[in-house]
Amino acid sequence: MLYLDSSAIVKRYFKEKGSNAVITRAAELNQAIFTSVLSFAEVQSTIARKHREMQITPQEFARLRESFQRDWTILFTAIEINLETMGRLPKLVELYPLKAGDAIQLSTAIWLNEGIQSDVSPRAREVLEFGVADRALATIADKCGLRVFNPEDEN
Repeated sequence: MLYLDSSAIVKRYFKEKGSNAVITRAAELNQAIFTSVLSFAEVQSTIARKHREMQITPQEFARLRESFQRDWTILFTAIEINLETMGRLPKLVELYPLKAGDAIQLSTAIWLNEGIQSDVSPRAREVLEFGVADRALATIADKCGLRVFNPEDEN
């Protein structure tokens, strides 16, 4: 199973280091990719910022926004932000220097991973990979016991 934070998701839409790794990993899974509902805002914000900074044309902006919104409904399984998914957040921000968005992503992934591990069905044998391109967050996720997939480290 794969959980992508927004730093990895944006690599599907912009050709940059790690883009091929994200696209390949998603295609190999042939199943939904998990992420926090927060990723919707973070990816939209990144697309809009690149447009405002004139890194993409108005046509590319429209195409990327449409592509992401289509993928959001088909490819991604968004996990809501609530007290249950945020259960680990207070301790995470106490222990680590996390920005709010990173803390939400990490807490959500930990919640999902704990749910998989406590499942008595065959899914319990599945391992959740936390896909993140932010090295600091990847290091913290590893310390929290998550298997980390950093697309920028892939060949």
